[in-house]
Amino acid sequence: MASPFPEDWEWILESNAHFFQRLRADQQTHVRKAIQVYFTEKNWEGCGGQAIHDSHRVTIAAQMARMTLGLKAEYFEEVRSILLYPDAYLAKSQDMLGSTVVEGDSARLGEAWYRGPVILSWVDVLATGREENDGRNVVIHEFAHQLDMRNGRHADGVPPIESQELADRWLKVMERDYERLRDYCRSGISTILDCYGTTNHAEFFAVASEAYFEQPRQLDFDWPELFEILRQFYGDV
Repeated sequence: MASPFPEDWEWILESNAHFFQRLRADQQTHVRKAIQVYFTEKNWEGCGGQAIHDSHRVTIAAQMARMTLGLKAEYFEEVRSILLYPDAYLAKSQDMLGSTVVEGDSARLGEAWYRGPVILSWVDVLATGREENDGRNVVIHEFAHQLDMRNGRHADGVPPIESQELADRWLKVMERDYERLRDYCRSGISTILDCYGTTNHAEFFAVASEAYFEQPRQLDFDWPELFEILRQFYGDV
């Protein structure tokens, strides 16, 4: 963090992290320093023929750093490796059909495993950074799962929360708005929150986190109490 921020990385931020220019000077400093930590301390691996260059590391690390602006000294220490595919990829899946386990392959844009790794699709990461992704953010989505799993390997939509008052409020608001989104999606009503958030409470938290960073004003207007508990958790955006 004491080393100068490379000039070549400034160009990457300008091109692939459009949110960066809207930050205050002190926030930009935080992001630059956090990028240097993630760049150096994480193990970056390409999959499916994907080569890894500085542009990949800096672009992803910038989104990680954006997410931690309001979190104290957060560097996702438990995530040792970040794996990058060129595009959506196939992963093994298991689904229950009655009492039968059905195995197969499903297309993924990203995955978050307990204590790492985090797996991402570069096409979707880049679209997010260039604000071409309609409010979705695969990096924030998967690292929200990592925060969620701080309480154990089974994500449940409740990350560690220091304030008991906020924790109590969190459970109430998250449960109510999760059910509200399920009602909307069953009725075909469009909302800022993706219906993928109705999969379970963990996905609801991850989808809400995406909306909080990508479309905060609309989230505040449409889901004000959800916005407020996320603001108290993540800090101002």
